[in-house]
Formats: sequence, C-alpha cells, structure tokens
Amino acid sequence: MKKAIAISSFWSVPAELLAKISATVPDYDLIDLSTNPADEELTRCEILFGNAKADIISKMPKLKWVHAQTAGVEIYLNPASPLSKDILLTNSSGAYGIAIAEQMLTYTLMLLRNSVQYLSQQRQHIWKGLGTGRNLYNRNVTVIGMGDIGGRYAMLCHAMGATVSGVVRNPRSTLPQYITKLYTTDQIDEAIQDADIVALALPGTGETAGIMSRQRLAAMKKGALVINVGRSSAIDQDALIELLQSRHIGGAGLDVTTPEPLPQDSPLWDMENVIITPHVSHGGRDNTFGLVVDKFVRYLKDYISGQPFEREIDRDAGY
Repeated sequence: MKKAIAISSFWSVPAELLAKISATVPDYDLIDLSTNPADEELTRCEILFGNAKADIISKMPKLKWVHAQTAGVEIYLNPASPLSKDILLTNSSGAYGIAIAEQMLTYTLMLLRNSVQYLSQQRQHIWKGLGTGRNLYNRNVTVIGMGDIGGRYAMLCHAMGATVSGVVRNPRSTLPQYITKLYTTDQIDEAIQDADIVALALPGTGETAGIMSRQRLAAMKKGALVINVGRSSAIDQDALIELLQSRHIGGAGLDVTTPEPLPQDSPLWDMENVIITPHVSHGGRDNTFGLVVDKFVRYLKDYISGQPFEREIDRDAGY
C-alpha cells in the first residue's frame, strides 16, 4: 500500500504548492483532510503537514512525523493530544516573521500617530488635529521574545531610529547589531522600566503565561504602548484594560485576546487607544504560506534522506 502525507491546512493549498510537495516525494500520495477521507485512507498516512484534531490523528497508526503549519504547537503538546513522544514534531517557525513583524510595526506607528482616533474622526467627517502624534525615532522599544518574529520587528524599529532592547529566555553570546542590550527573562522588570513600547512575541508555554502581570504593567512608563502578537496568556488582560482606561498604558495593539473571539461586551472594542485584529497577523496567503511550504519541503527532503531536521520541537520548553 502506498504511503501518504496528510494535508490539514486552514488555507486552501494552491495547486503549485501541492505540486512542489509531490515533486519532492513522488512515491507518496497527498491526502487532503478537508475532503473527509475514509478511515482506511488515514491509515496510510506516515506524515502530517498542518494542524489536525486529536480524533483524526488517532486514526493514523503509521504516523511518524508531524510538521505544524503554525509556529505554535500547543495543540500537539497538551495532555489531550494523542501524539506520542516517539513521533517527530517540527513547526513552521521562521515563515511568519516577515508578515507578523510588519503587522507589529503597523500597530506601533498607528498608535504613535493617533491613527485610530483620526479614522474615527474621518467617519464622522471631523477635520481636527489632535496635536499629540509621536515618532518611533528615538523611542525606547523592548521586545520580549527574540525569535524570528520579535527579531524582525526589532530590526524594523532599529531601522527607523528606535533604541531597541530584547528579552530572551537564555543568555546569548552575540548581540545582534540592531539591539542595544539583551536581557534574560529574570531581568524583565529592568528591561521594561524605560520602554516607550513593549512588544511581546512569545509562544504559549507555562513559563510565558502571565509574564506581563498587573504589577509589571503598572510599573511601565506612563503612556507606554503594549503590542502583543504571540499568545494572550502572556498578559493579564483585565489589568491591561484598567490601565488603558486610566491612560497609564497609552495604547495597545492586540492580535490575540482572552478569549478568542473577543466577547462583544469587552471594553477593548470601544477604546480609541486600542487596535484589535482577529489573530491574523501572520499575513494570510500573500507569501507567508509559500514560506511555510518551503520549510516543510526542506524538512521533507531531510526526512526522506534520513538526515536530522534543522530543529525539532523541545517538548519540555514548548517550542
């Protein structure tokens, strides 16, 4: 019986990308899980590309490797997941940095230049200068989470003249040229104390949950901005709302909220110092998905040739 790769994508996979996968492994069939294939088809699947539900994975007894379409892999690490530890697990980290960093920069510039308020005035046909716009130039930016996404955002801010610091889990021997100083997570309080903008690009793990507590949010510089594109669990959202209402926090750009979707009665919806997007900072299918497939194909070549992957998920760390 011919081996197969299960494709489980939250985007429709363009024919040219499917052809790229097939050309890499012509001896494998591709099975699109969105077509609800029969159980006997699932038993042929040795590889899963994407994010599938537990009941589907449990029907794949020959599964040897899962490559998540996302950077986050919580779906495969939670206690309810049927994914055993002997199944290889990789992710698409590195494919999303370009799109998400641009989104983070968009939030930053819109908040600094009062764009939310001006858009509101535009809808009301009001011609009135607010007179309180700020520049990113010469601002202090602290990026918590310096992976591909946070690193690219830091690079963009540096290119626009900001002074950028980063917070990382483990010390690094080299300092990127776009970073003035690197802190470790036990130094967050120091890292954020003078920041005009605190941006989070963190995975959802036990270590990152609540990392921006009420105490830390309250200790931030008055008028500072908060950007979050990682996981909403990293921020005490109730405290953030209160500090936004009091204007101690000057504004927030949030692509992630608790819960998702954000309830209709959340005060965040109506704040003129808040930008909310529905977990879409990854950029959709513009060119992000092409980068995701390119990474999968690189790993697929390693898998077929018996070579180790560039990086596997550290199940203990959560990423």
